[in-house]
Amino acid sequence: MKKYGVLAKRSAASIFGAAQAWLKSDGKPMTFDTYEEAKAMADSLMKKIGTANVSYRPKEMELELNETQSSGMKIFL
Repeated sequence: MKKYGVLAKRSAASIFGAAQAWLKSDGKPMTFDTYEEAKAMADSLMKKIGTANVSYRPKEMELELNETQSSGMKIFL
């Protein structure tokens, strides 16, 4: 199942330099089930920013493996 997020980007013109990161809530990336939901959030954030050095855009999130998960199988040598 596809998930979407909002990517926050800071331009190189910023005094802090260029960077990008997923929009987060409580330290975890916010996910949306549809592109339209992510776009609505990005559009809302774009209306509130006070600098040209930051932008928000919706983007499909790639699934990442969580290395802390376990199948429950243990191998003993």
